[in-house]
Amino acid sequence: MPMYPPTVALADWSWSGHHPTYFSFFASALSDLGVRVLPLCPEPGQFLSAFRTTPAGQTEEGRSRVESPLGLTFPSQVQIRPARFRPVIQGVTHFARLGRQLRRWERQHDRRVDLVFFACIYDLHFQWFRLAAPLFRFPWSGLYLHARSFRMPGSVIPYHGILPCPERIFTSPGVRSVGLLDEGILGEMRTLSGRRAFAFPDLADVRVPKRGEPGRELADELLAFASGRPVISLVGHLQRTKGLLEFTRLAEDPELQDVVFFLGGEVNWSEISAETQRWMLDVWEQQANVFRYPGRIPDELSLNGVMDASDVIFAAYTDFPNSSNILTKAAFLNRPVIVSDGFLMAERTREFQLGVVVPEGDVPAQKAGIRTLLSQKVREGTPVAPVRQAYMVRHSYPALVEAFAEILGPLAPAKRSPLSE
Repeated sequence: MPMYPPTVALADWSWSGHHPTYFSFFASALSDLGVRVLPLCPEPGQFLSAFRTTPAGQTEEGRSRVESPLGLTFPSQVQIRPARFRPVIQGVTHFARLGRQLRRWERQHDRRVDLVFFACIYDLHFQWFRLAAPLFRFPWSGLYLHARSFRMPGSVIPYHGILPCPERIFTSPGVRSVGLLDEGILGEMRTLSGRRAFAFPDLADVRVPKRGEPGRELADELLAFASGRPVISLVGHLQRTKGLLEFTRLAEDPELQDVVFFLGGEVNWSEISAETQRWMLDVWEQQANVFRYPGRIPDELSLNGVMDASDVIFAAYTDFPNSSNILTKAAFLNRPVIVSDGFLMAERTREFQLGVVVPEGDVPAQKAGIRTLLSQKVREGTPVAPVRQAYMVRHSYPALVEAFAEILGPLAPAKRSPLSE
């Protein structure tokens, strides 16, 4: 084959929540490093639109390094019996199909795919990779999101429970390196996997629409509803672990009726009992201080707008050892957070003075934390504290470019992007 700059296939099967944002910025960072990027995702058209708003996507040179994206979807559920074998067959099938898709692209373009980088690795999809490796046949790396067994030894998630330590997927054949959003377990991952492991920034799109601009509508509705009252927001994919029940209890507290509670996002009702669902819906509908946006907030700009219109961001999650880019958004928007003690988010909040840390599930402590943060309300134009600036540098786009340079190793061109210098 002719000599070309190295080609990295950037792949993600998921396309909800933070996935489109991460994927677009990852393609941008790889492009800024001078490699060719072959994107594979469920919505190629949406990716191209989002990529053009990223640093590399705004230049002709950056766009020229990104190949035409390919569609990527999960294969249909297999119907073999016994049923316990279905997840294994499906897991092997989707890696085998991706391997065939990449080899077909190589033949069509007379190019070699030097590395596959999985933008978001969930152990649910990768726990059968060892069986699929002979069919996949590409060197790979990726960003691992959970790292749960290091933070919660002995814990079992229903759909992850087959492997007692899911992180062993990184001892599989073909793994070159591992990216982690949890800097606290780097050493343990390196020891377990025997692979190079690097901390990635928990990047977020932090553009805020101004009045009259697209994406500002929801924030303006919230501010009109609040009528000058302080706003506490819980946003994102709403589930039990996101503190949904505790947030609802706070909203119905008679002593917090002077505070507006904004609830924005799609609710995962499957893990909440019917009785609790009825109670929550009653509170949300009957409390005069609750403003709810049902369903997923339309886009990143709308999400950023309502966070910017808030005084405190509620992130007191339960049973949640992972990172959350809500923390990054809040830091860049100069909005304090309230988080639960015990895991990564608490460590970051303490180190970089991002808000208050309270015991997990402790509603009275959350209430006191809210009052503390409101008494220290950030005024418009208040400069960002130096320690918070340090957090913003660590979780910035230049930091992402540096992380990819480490992940790629010998594949990375000698000259780094100007953004990272």
